[in-house]
Amino acid sequence: MPATFPYIWLIPKVIELYLNKLPTYEHTIDRWSAGGVVLRQENEGYLSVVLCHRRSSSLWALPKGTPEKGESVSDTAVREVAEETGLRVEIGPPIHETYYSFFRTTQETVGMFPVDGNRCVRIDKTVHWYLMNYIGGDTSNHDGEYDDVEWIETQEAAQRLTYRNETRVLEKAVALYESRT
Repeated sequence: MPATFPYIWLIPKVIELYLNKLPTYEHTIDRWSAGGVVLRQENEGYLSVVLCHRRSSSLWALPKGTPEKGESVSDTAVREVAEETGLRVEIGPPIHETYYSFFRTTQETVGMFPVDGNRCVRIDKTVHWYLMNYIGGDTSNHDGEYDDVEWIETQEAAQRLTYRNETRVLEKAVALYESRT
């Protein structure tokens, strides 16, 4: 005969408490951003990529960001890559789009909805990625959004990237770059 769990009566209460902690939302906002993969053939024969690093969260990422008013997707990608890396780049072919969602409180989206601190808004994000041609510049001239910006060999960079979707973007960018050379 199977043993019974002595606190089985607690299970519905635990489930209820857990479900009450999940974010509830009444609104969804679609947003987009754009970024790029900047590759460079090194003298030693390997291919490197620029990555951005935020020490406080141990984040390694490809450069990307949100548009300024009236800015096109490709213009956003070039501007954001230049600002975040300190490099001069020109737009290349599109690589891929990535998608993710996150939540913000209505207080963090002031002006879009009535403010109710207990409510959340789901933001569905599309990121447009481009292969970028490196023209010049220096990573020491990057803006303050990240602590470090470094050229890293692509295989090492794939291991460092925090988000798997960005690793896939890098892999596609390398394949595209190698097919063009």
